[in-house]
Amino acid sequence: MNYNKCKVCGKEFESKRGLHCHLKEHGIYVAEYYTTYYPKLSKLNQTPIPFKKGMNRDEYFNQDFIDKKEMNQWLSQGQKDEVKEYILKSFKKRIKEKSLKVMPSHVEGLIHRLPSIDYCIEHFGSYSALAEILNVEPMFSKRLPKAFWEKEPDIKIFIDTREQQPLSFSKQESMKLDFGDYTAAGENYSYTYVDRKSANDFIGTLSLKSLDRFKREIERARQADSYIFIVIESDLVGLEAYMRSAKRNNFGPSKTNLNFIYHNMREISHEFSDVCQFVFTGSRENSERIIEKILYFGESLWNVDLQYYLDNYELGKR
Repeated sequence: MNYNKCKVCGKEFESKRGLHCHLKEHGIYVAEYYTTYYPKLSKLNQTPIPFKKGMNRDEYFNQDFIDKKEMNQWLSQGQKDEVKEYILKSFKKRIKEKSLKVMPSHVEGLIHRLPSIDYCIEHFGSYSALAEILNVEPMFSKRLPKAFWEKEPDIKIFIDTREQQPLSFSKQESMKLDFGDYTAAGENYSYTYVDRKSANDFIGTLSLKSLDRFKREIERARQADSYIFIVIESDLVGLEAYMRSAKRNNFGPSKTNLNFIYHNMREISHEFSDVCQFVFTGSRENSERIIEKILYFGESLWNVDLQYYLDNYELGKR
């Protein structure tokens, strides 16, 4: 189908940008044009899917549901064979479009509205089994140690001398680190590091200006046979709220698009899947608690999708 051919007058364009500029001649907005001439209907109840602000054409065409809640409802209620086929199709499309060599992580699935890992486990037996069908490797393949939530670590933590807003731990000492902001001291050291980020730090680090420097830091960790957990003192909802506030009040990286930041996070997650992962804790208080556990359990967490377990167990509250 030629989506660059105007449905109003039949004129053809070389690009969607040309078409979108042309629509002004008809006095019609882009969102109105696509919802009128290419309406997308929800698989759950056949209601029209809106063309939301900030959405591009490809994102609109890729929508099968109005939101994640609707998708989960359909996945829970749908026919087993149909649901299984939809899960397979969704991941196959994602892998092909982004030329992925490993499966998307839990947080990547959340951002891009992929069926959750739990639905993959329910219909394919495991996330690794789905990866095998799709002919890619799982990004993470180990389970969270059973003692992760039960054990209260009693360790000393080294804090990088350049850390500007250090977290607080019962036992801590300042030390210049080659990369990251925190690592365990003494017998608890396991080549495991934590790079702490506020919402502002996270967005600034993954912006175009700082991206290469951040990649060089992760590469240094790789050369040292180490692993970095990038711990962000926010969750995805909080990041969206922060970006809206930054734009409204003209502070921080207000000109940065959050989709661009998530794109860079995905690129890093796949390029350095052997040496780092991103973890969203929701607050500084949660970060202190989770970082202690990360550094205590160390290497046993390197191949664990930690965000999946944090989200499923509400940061250990249940």
